[in-house]
Amino acid sequence: MANRKTKKAGSGSRDDAGAPPAYWSSLSSDDVVGVLDRLSDGIVVLGPGWRFRYLNEPAAAMLGRTSEQLLGTHIWTEFPEGAGAPFQPAYEQAVRERRPVGLVAHYAPLDRWFETRIFPQDDNLVIVFRDVTDQQRVEDELRESGDRMSEAERIVRFGAFKWEVGSGRVRWSDEMHRIHGLVPGQTPGTAEGFMNLVHPDDRARVWANIVRAMETREPFLFEERILRGDGEERVLLCEGRPITGPDGAVEAVMGVCHDVTERTTVERALGASERRMRAIIDNTPSIIFVKDLDGRYVMTNAESERVFGVGPDELVGQRCVDIFPPAIAEAQRTHAQRAAAEGERVYDEAILVRNEEPRTYMTVTFPLPDDEGRPVEICMIATDVTERKERDSARREREGWSEQIGSSLRDGRMLAFAQPVIDLRTGAHVSSELLARLRTGDAHSEVLAPAAFLPAAERYGLIQDIDTWMVRRALALPAGVVSEVNLSAVTMGDPAARRAIIDLLAAAPEAARRIIFEITETAAAEQLEAARAFAQEATGLGCRFALDDFGTGFGAFTYLQVLPLDFLKIDLSFVHALGEAPDDHRVVQSIISIAAQFGLRTIAEGIEDQATLELLGALGADYAQGFHLGRPAPLTPGPRIMPAP
Repeated sequence: MANRKTKKAGSGSRDDAGAPPAYWSSLSSDDVVGVLDRLSDGIVVLGPGWRFRYLNEPAAAMLGRTSEQLLGTHIWTEFPEGAGAPFQPAYEQAVRERRPVGLVAHYAPLDRWFETRIFPQDDNLVIVFRDVTDQQRVEDELRESGDRMSEAERIVRFGAFKWEVGSGRVRWSDEMHRIHGLVPGQTPGTAEGFMNLVHPDDRARVWANIVRAMETREPFLFEERILRGDGEERVLLCEGRPITGPDGAVEAVMGVCHDVTERTTVERALGASERRMRAIIDNTPSIIFVKDLDGRYVMTNAESERVFGVGPDELVGQRCVDIFPPAIAEAQRTHAQRAAAEGERVYDEAILVRNEEPRTYMTVTFPLPDDEGRPVEICMIATDVTERKERDSARREREGWSEQIGSSLRDGRMLAFAQPVIDLRTGAHVSSELLARLRTGDAHSEVLAPAAFLPAAERYGLIQDIDTWMVRRALALPAGVVSEVNLSAVTMGDPAARRAIIDLLAAAPEAARRIIFEITETAAAEQLEAARAFAQEATGLGCRFALDDFGTGFGAFTYLQVLPLDFLKIDLSFVHALGEAPDDHRVVQSIISIAAQFGLRTIAEGIEDQATLELLGALGADYAQGFHLGRPAPLTPGPRIMPAP
């Protein structure tokens, strides 16, 4: 990457998420939740028993519930539709194999597709998912999911004690008794009795701290676990000092004990929550950066390393201009300044190269405030939207073509051109191949050739209307006019379109006998059974069939056996250089011979000179068409019907 530097920035250890420990410890749970709630991805944490333990705002919105409704509930009870394949098996696989599992699957109740990544984390399961149907964006603002963590604060209680070393007597205050679950006067009264109340796993450490304080005459401070008379375990913070007499010998040890069980529990819960959040941030597919107001990076996640190849140790402490190309660095700097000044999100798009492929990322840059609401850091989240933009582009293109083709059919701007087909024996014009054209506007506007709009019509499922329209045009021609009408593979694969054409033919039996349907080898290969059934029904109504582009595919003899054909059309690729290419000469001669053996007649396409026309006649071809014989022109009646086989 251009402008990338490899020097280490700053000093001191950093944690797995790429930030110094001091940074993480400075973040409140609301800071972390605020970052996660701004992700476009949904994030869910399931605890033991498949119960919801955390979900961010996008997840709540996509699931259609609030966090208050879901926290603590069983996922398969709340969402029984997901209890079967593929979601539940994927969750269970991640738990069983202790490794990440990913899937893309459709969730029927919402009629949406979701890309899901599942990560086992301690005794939890982290699910990161995104809506990949892209039919709507998640709302910019989701109402806050409420309190996800609570820290209980209790009135601080201190219990005092004094150990008289000479007599061995231990005195406790009333509060010290209550902390231990005893009533005043029930004190053990001795150091040994006191130690018996300490958790067995902590006794050696506690006694060692007291002995060390007596030896060094220094104060002590340590935590210990105690076992109350009712069996409850509590955590105490003990602080004290030895008392010396005139001779310097230790006469007593005095101190206080503070019940910090709730605080310890909260700290442990926060630590576990921090680890979960860091795991979520590190495994989210979005890039996350945090910078101070001087532009130096203080945190990054694993996705940034996957995209940029710049690890946390290399990035943290440096500025964007030290790492990234000028265009990216300048955009980051501008967005950060604007976000800090205005206190609002700044949205943008950026082209980043990942695995040597340019990818489009949607970025959002926003300030992280202090307790007084002043911005102290800037966060940027970048999400890969390449596929979504491609789908949006395809959707817009599809809508554009749908409108253009639909309006051309409604407004009379779809045109039928005809190219003559000539009998090589008599030179007579015996039929015409009908070819679609599209006028873009009024009578003086551009007329599009088939290659300009038919591929899009096939790609977006619009060709069926064009094929049906062309059949109507053929049926409306005067008696005595034979027309060749092309049918696409898409139309052959559409039961509704096939039925509509059959109904049109059945309603005009005389005109139907003047239609020759052309089916390409490609269409036959893709929809062989459908083509066979359609051809049998249409021939029953008097229509005839030609296999177009014969010789370009690999299943030609299969089509000869399966389809009720009357003609083989020799592809123009074999005709253009017929006089100069011996291989093409042999192919054309073989096709004519095959047609004769199957009782079929041949139509050669692409005749552009008299010499080729005469050579085809000499080889025994039956009919021909091409620019030498006539270019496609607006439809006019022809003089006669092609002879029956």
